[in-house]
Amino acid sequence: MTDIMTLHVRYAVKKLMDNEFEDEIVDEVLGGARNDIEKMFEEYPSRTRKRERLRKSIQKLKESKEVVGKIIDKINRIPLNE
Repeated sequence: MTDIMTLHVRYAVKKLMDNEFEDEIVDEVLGGARNDIEKMFEEYPSRTRKRERLRKSIQKLKESKEVVGKIIDKINRIPLNE
């Protein structure tokens, strides 16, 4: 009789775990992982400032390139006294 009750309790607990708690456990485990992954993609304010400074520096370099190109074109147009 004890063996039958033990088997019945084991079966009931297994059924409970399989049906009731499995979804909750998966949601808890994966939900925590999803939150960690989302945190990895968040950008820190310091990185945002650095990115903005780099963007401005790149823009200045492009403008400087255009100015230097115009100066070189003007120098190339000056006739050389031969």
